[in-house]
Amino acid sequence: MLGGLKLAFTMIFCSACLVFVLSAGFLNPETNDSVEYQKAAHNLLKNNLLYAEEINKNLDYRLFSKRTVGYPIFLIFQNNVTWVAGIASGFLLLLNYFLGLSVLGALTKKTKAKYIYSWFFLLNVPLLLHTSFVMADLLLASIINLAAFIYYQNQTSWPKKVVVLSMFWCLGVLVKPVILPSILMCPIVFVYLGFKHRKLYFSTLLPGLILLLVSFANQHQTGVFEYSSISTINLGQYNSKLLISEKYGYDSAQAYASRGEFMVPRTQNEYLNYKKNLQSLATETIFTNWPSYLKIHLLGSVKMILDPGRFELYTFLGITPSAFSLTEMIYAKDWQKLKLFMFSDIWVLLVFTVLFIINIFKFLVFAFSLKELREHLFFSFIFLYFFVVVGPVGAARFMLSISVLYLVFCSIGWTRVSDFFQKRSKG
Repeated sequence: MLGGLKLAFTMIFCSACLVFVLSAGFLNPETNDSVEYQKAAHNLLKNNLLYAEEINKNLDYRLFSKRTVGYPIFLIFQNNVTWVAGIASGFLLLLNYFLGLSVLGALTKKTKAKYIYSWFFLLNVPLLLHTSFVMADLLLASIINLAAFIYYQNQTSWPKKVVVLSMFWCLGVLVKPVILPSILMCPIVFVYLGFKHRKLYFSTLLPGLILLLVSFANQHQTGVFEYSSISTINLGQYNSKLLISEKYGYDSAQAYASRGEFMVPRTQNEYLNYKKNLQSLATETIFTNWPSYLKIHLLGSVKMILDPGRFELYTFLGITPSAFSLTEMIYAKDWQKLKLFMFSDIWVLLVFTVLFIINIFKFLVFAFSLKELREHLFFSFIFLYFFVVVGPVGAARFMLSISVLYLVFCSIGWTRVSDFFQKRSKG
């Protein structure tokens, strides 16, 4: 069994090296997120300004706060060089592998579970391919897995754990706005721990302080008190637009996104109006059609779990469509266009299909770990939080931040299934 662990790790390491060589030397995969993060890091270093575009172009006031400061600072430490960032991402991948093993070791002592986890990790293509993208998801995954690792360190005193976990919470907020809604839990956690331990842990309020400080800084730049413009962008470009696509069709969704409320704000006044008008339009659209929105939001959570990494696979190979959204086509039920694109490369479709079947299998064995999951409320909250917050887009990259912990429980679930059939066969 230990030989299998060494073999799995060797294959993970070699796969990461192969992805690095292909991405750095041949494929050069690039996303809009990557470009914006790199430009934000450049402006932060050269101009002392967090802005995710070239400053000599027409200003887009959304880009002053769209990319939070955590990942651009990480890129600065890599000298904002893509291949150096790729090596750093490779180390993050290996770090996440070992953190997952450590967390799994705290939950079960069965070597079989570690063996299964290692092979599941190897088959997690989105996690592997993200080492070639300049995106914040892998860094956020590292922060979450480090927090889980610290949480289960028995030799660490509880007061120290609270402080360290609060620091990781702050880092998560700084790296990606997806952690932002969790700040609503700050006062609840503060009061709960105060009653439970008869001690006030003020460190649990630090994420709220981060929110205030960053929002004040953004108000100085844009005139709007907000943590990140991504919340407004997602509300309009994804949540409400996908709702329109599902309810009225793909063409209606494109017409919806062409309305004046979506115009790029070039001045402070325009940005104030943009935020107010787009939030009003999107909120009205969602609340008017809330049953349909609840359906696509739930479908997005399911899609996030089962998606084998369509975005990562197609982007890595450079065959992602730029003229249309596949997610909008799915909700609009435009199967003809979707079929034409998916069948444009049979070999990639075959890999996608195999990985999709593996993801279904992982979800089924994850269901057998729910008993253990109920006994670990820390993990239950993390999973539930991401399933609720992600929204209707539901791509695998939104699952990536918790994918290692997901694999931990998948391996526990498969171990339970395997043990059950072994006992049956002996009986």
